[in-house]
Amino acid sequence: MIKLLRNRSDFIRNSATLISGTAIAQAISLIFSPVITRLYTPAAFGTFTFLISVIGGFGWVATLRFEMAIVLPKKEKDAVNLAFISIGTAFMICLCIAFSVFVINTWFLGSFTMDPLYKYLLCFIPVMVFMIASGNVFQNWFNRQKEYKTLALSKVLSSVGNNFGTLYLGFIGIGVFGLLIGNLAGLLLFNLFFIFVAYKKHKSQISQYDRSGQRSLVRQYRDLPLANTPQMLVELVQLYGIIFLLQMFYSSEILGWYSLSLRLLQAPMWLVGTSIAQVFYKDASEKYQKDDSLYTLVLKTLKIATLVALPVLLVMITIGPWVISLIFGKAWFESGQITRILAPWFFFDFIRYTISQTPLIIRETRQMFWLSLTGAACMLITITAGALFYHDVMTVFILLSALMSCYSIGVIWWILMKVKLSR
Repeated sequence: MIKLLRNRSDFIRNSATLISGTAIAQAISLIFSPVITRLYTPAAFGTFTFLISVIGGFGWVATLRFEMAIVLPKKEKDAVNLAFISIGTAFMICLCIAFSVFVINTWFLGSFTMDPLYKYLLCFIPVMVFMIASGNVFQNWFNRQKEYKTLALSKVLSSVGNNFGTLYLGFIGIGVFGLLIGNLAGLLLFNLFFIFVAYKKHKSQISQYDRSGQRSLVRQYRDLPLANTPQMLVELVQLYGIIFLLQMFYSSEILGWYSLSLRLLQAPMWLVGTSIAQVFYKDASEKYQKDDSLYTLVLKTLKIATLVALPVLLVMITIGPWVISLIFGKAWFESGQITRILAPWFFFDFIRYTISQTPLIIRETRQMFWLSLTGAACMLITITAGALFYHDVMTVFILLSALMSCYSIGVIWWILMKVKLSR
């Protein structure tokens, strides 16, 4: 491992650049979190988590995954056109979502006696979905350009906007709206920064936009919406399905505890994982185009991911509940217990995530889709069966963590075998 850290390869340097930005962003979140969790109740966090899961789900598929193709073409002109295809697709889907929200607010919610709060909360969905989708497009564009410092700084700005906005609105006391508007502020800064840098440094590339060539690009990369989008939907069900089921079977308070656990486990591990995965995706795509084997790169990425995630796992398992209770307040001790239980699952899932684009690169998306479907089904069945047969939610989380840990290990092994046998 020490030898691995001393390796001066571009892969490790680029990953370190992105991780440094993520580390600063997470440090900002950790500094603000003890105050924020005292300004908002677990129930408010539960409502926010439920709504943001809907927004995040739509945001990740609003481009129909065309943004994943931005790093692939050899011609810069094709990459520019793919970026515009992705933005245009996201805009059209968000218009459909906005119309759906209007219909729901006008005819459905108006016909029932429901808290009017939901009518206003739904209005956030189309705007935030578009910002998440456009942010993903920009990230893939700057990943193609290997501008990892830009990507790192964007994470810091997003964290600043999110946390300062959430903190300020928490003092005002507007409940779940403070969490949503704070998140919106972070997304807005994230996108505005990308637009500024793109306009300043990539004006000549952007001028290569040619609408006439877009139809052929859509045909060329049609596997992304046809194969990768269903897989992404399944993975989103796997990720957010637990939130919907907790909302259905348990209280908003339990969902609030889970949301903090999710934030603590997901934010440092997945955002760092995103940094590693972005560099891996670019390097692996280039290697595959040159007919080089991906096995060594995949193995190296797995080692780096394990090295990064292992300290988090050990801390959460050994002293997680007491540290979380001390930092965030006694009302969140149960969240620490949930964090300790789920830590092994997120550890293995973090490692899997860093190489998760490998099936897309080696054209094994169909098999990966069925694997993802199996994982989602196992998760949904475990939560549902646990809620029906066990009254203790902690027992349900133990069963879920054990099963999903095994699933993540299985996917990692499958990817390793695929790249070992290919080319």
